[in-house]
Amino acid sequence: MKGLVLVLGLLVGSSNGKIDILSKLQESSNTLEKNIPPSYFSISVNPATVEAILDEMTNFTIAVNKTQWGDEEVEVFWTTTGHYVEPGAEEDRRVVFNKEKTNITVHLSSSLIGIFSLRLHTLDNDGNIQYVGSEPEVELVIRRGSVQKKKMITILFTSVLAVALALMGLDIEIDVVIKTMKRPIGPIIGMICQFGLMPAFAYLLGWLFLTTNYERLGLVLLGCSPGGAKSNFWTAMFDGDVNLSCTMTFLSTVASFAFTSFWIYLLGTPLVGHTIPIPYPQIAISLASFTIPLLLGVALKYKKPKLAVVIKTRVSRPFFLLVLLVLPIVATQDNLHFFYLCTWRHLVSGMFLGFLGYIFGAAFAFLARQNRAQIIAISLETAIQNGGIAFIVLNITFPSPYSDMGVMPILAFFFCSTGPIMFVAYAAYIIVKKIREKIGFTKVEQEEKKEKEIEELMKTT
Repeated sequence: MKGLVLVLGLLVGSSNGKIDILSKLQESSNTLEKNIPPSYFSISVNPATVEAILDEMTNFTIAVNKTQWGDEEVEVFWTTTGHYVEPGAEEDRRVVFNKEKTNITVHLSSSLIGIFSLRLHTLDNDGNIQYVGSEPEVELVIRRGSVQKKKMITILFTSVLAVALALMGLDIEIDVVIKTMKRPIGPIIGMICQFGLMPAFAYLLGWLFLTTNYERLGLVLLGCSPGGAKSNFWTAMFDGDVNLSCTMTFLSTVASFAFTSFWIYLLGTPLVGHTIPIPYPQIAISLASFTIPLLLGVALKYKKPKLAVVIKTRVSRPFFLLVLLVLPIVATQDNLHFFYLCTWRHLVSGMFLGFLGYIFGAAFAFLARQNRAQIIAISLETAIQNGGIAFIVLNITFPSPYSDMGVMPILAFFFCSTGPIMFVAYAAYIIVKKIREKIGFTKVEQEEKKEKEIEELMKTT
């Protein structure tokens, strides 16, 4: 529509207490003027931020205010960056206004959670797109619906991990743990790597690769978190020092009351402009849910040693493998939006954080002259963080879907650093282990054969 002056007047959207990094919600207007007389009209959108629940219909209103209406029509088109956003039934993305119809309500729905942009445009006489506004005018926020499913998954995870940790307790030697505590070289190395290096790595990687502050905060929260139970399971699978691993997890969780709080205040607060709530009750619950099942396993080992040996031999390792397989699959199904919204920035930042943890944890342990089993435990304990703490803080700090977007680099970390890649590494480890056992067995056979030949030769002489 050549010769029109287009002005976008966004109405002031309610901020609902959202924090500074969500300031997009608090902007009152975004105006573009094209002074091409003689016609003039303005377009307003209400609300400035369109919020909806996943798979449910929502709406926004487009209003055209024209100084002089004749018999002409004004065509306005809307588009969105969300590929799974669809217009309502019997509607399309074209809205036609005339002097009888100056306010039109547009319906839409989305089958994918996320934060998208809505843009309006018209067409000139040559059919070229003329955007209304130089920036995306309207924010489209698609959040999760019922949280009941999330609660059920949390209960499932907690129950399965409790059983797995009880089985882990069968591997614990109390005298070895006491010895480790008396000369805590391994735990000290772990503390330095976990609460010294990992938060710094997470902060730097966030600024290098991620584009939004809630994603950066998610990565920082992960880097500040204590060691997770998965590190204990993988330590057992890779024949590492389970006693050291469990001791480090316990100590890092206790220390997280101070260190996690410190790093979140120092690195996280500037990202969001206000103090971030620390979930001390959840950290305490995490500590209790780790310690109690573990102590039950230790008690069973000392009360009924024969039964403990049978369970450890026949049940523990297969159950650990089952846990490491099933829980990620369930978590993936609950976060399918990751595969649609994930970018190379999420993958690279998550992957680098994990790999830096493995490398520096192993390097520091090697320099401290730890043995092979201890190096494995320290490396895994450094890299594999308790992502549950980061999830909780994000959900406390942000509403959905901002919390879901903040989780993106955390999910990338699990997929690229502790998920499928660990199974590949474990398969390679088992193959190499079998080959070495086979070579060792062959050498023993050959040595025994030579000894028999020498004995026979001596008898004949």
